[in-house]
Amino acid sequence: MLTQVLRDSWSFAGYVTSDSGALEDIYSQHHYTNNSLDTVPVALRDGQCDVCSGNVYSDNLLNALAAGTIAREDIDLALAHTFKLRFRLGLFDAPSASNPYWNVGPDQIQTQESFDLNLLTTQESMVLLKNANNALPLSVGKKVAILGPHSNATTDMTGNYLGQLCPDNSFDCIVSPFLAISALNSAAGGTTDFVLGCKINGTDSSYNQAIALAQSSDVIILALGIDDSIEAEGHDRVSIDLPQVQHDFVTAVVAAAGGKPVVIYLLNGGCVDVTAEVNNPGVGAILYAGYPGFLGGSVIAQTLFGENDHLGGKVATTWYPSTYASQISMTEMELDVGVGRGDRFFSGEKVFPFGFGLALTTFVIAPVSGFEDADSVKNLPTATGKNDVSAYSVQVTNTGNRTGDEVIQLFFYPLSMPLQPKSTLIRQLIDYQRVHLAPGESTFVTFGVSSESFKVGHKDTGDIISTPGDYELRVTRGHGEEIKQRVKLVGRENILEKFPIE
Repeated sequence: MLTQVLRDSWSFAGYVTSDSGALEDIYSQHHYTNNSLDTVPVALRDGQCDVCSGNVYSDNLLNALAAGTIAREDIDLALAHTFKLRFRLGLFDAPSASNPYWNVGPDQIQTQESFDLNLLTTQESMVLLKNANNALPLSVGKKVAILGPHSNATTDMTGNYLGQLCPDNSFDCIVSPFLAISALNSAAGGTTDFVLGCKINGTDSSYNQAIALAQSSDVIILALGIDDSIEAEGHDRVSIDLPQVQHDFVTAVVAAAGGKPVVIYLLNGGCVDVTAEVNNPGVGAILYAGYPGFLGGSVIAQTLFGENDHLGGKVATTWYPSTYASQISMTEMELDVGVGRGDRFFSGEKVFPFGFGLALTTFVIAPVSGFEDADSVKNLPTATGKNDVSAYSVQVTNTGNRTGDEVIQLFFYPLSMPLQPKSTLIRQLIDYQRVHLAPGESTFVTFGVSSESFKVGHKDTGDIISTPGDYELRVTRGHGEEIKQRVKLVGRENILEKFPIE
């Protein structure tokens, strides 16, 4: 894979570095070799791994060279791959003001530009999963209760891959959702209190204090989800459900709320099955924050109270029901076996489909050009490589009274592929564009589509191909109305990318 495919088939000329500790895993975890010395030729020569993030090379490279298990040429090749990029960056030139890579000083840390980008990215990443009866935005100036294990989260918002965030290398400078919500609410004369109520996981259901706070408050915010005690590198989940103790907690709080507004924000990386909460009429809204990072608490507060003008994110993966984990084998790497994997092949009922996400404002999309009553016919490329591109344009209008974002997505659905009868492809993303619109504002989104846009994987050979057949283009916001266009591809089947291993 790292020689024939990466170097030969794809002509990659850069360097390859191992993941941290990955070369140690070759002998200590995978037992492919017996020890670190035996791992050097496997990684350096056979795998062409140029840089070791660990100690395998530094401790054993010279010994392997002396033992003859690697040659000087193997080391020279790794050096050539590694230093080529450094030469291109000018890092072997004399330091000068014209080379930006020699002039990165402390003033480049925590700049206003970086802060603004961090804030915008966090705002755009929020995904509204449910908003029944316009439960959001919440009104400030109320008595607010924040209940649940992530009420006062700091560390849990940052995930488990991060650098130094606070000057003393702690997490004390991170503003938790509770502190951010409290600041917004108190500015309008409201009060905010929090009680954890339940843990991330477990069986402890003694949350009387949380129930009492819910009963005495005007608005209840439930802070739910998972953390690295449930999911992390080297710590896989056996369940994709929201932990049962949290399901039970939601049920108890909703009952205690007596019809008062109850909304949820979720902190989680992998999907969690929240079907019960989606179907619970006492839960007005569900906000998916992911692991939102340093500014996550502030942006969660902004979003819940309607001050995030960039809300409009979409889920980037399919959210499966909890039963999915028992319907597939985790050792099966094919995407299209059984009930299938991912947006392209999963045939079951989804909790949320890839690309789903709501907004606090409303949008409509309308066809502008490229859409016809009859099927559009596209010729598959000829031997000369001619491949015409058609433009499909839609108008996007913010019909609501708030500024917000929308993500316009273009999919194709194969209706009939006579030369690929084994394919179980359901749909495939071609392109998407995000727009930011003020109330009443419109813009145009145009997608360029050629026959190669309908590329699929050949079931038997693995080649990426374009194949004749009937297809349907669908422009969507991830929910609601869709703009459709039938397309017929005619001509011979073409290989767009040959599967690299014979």
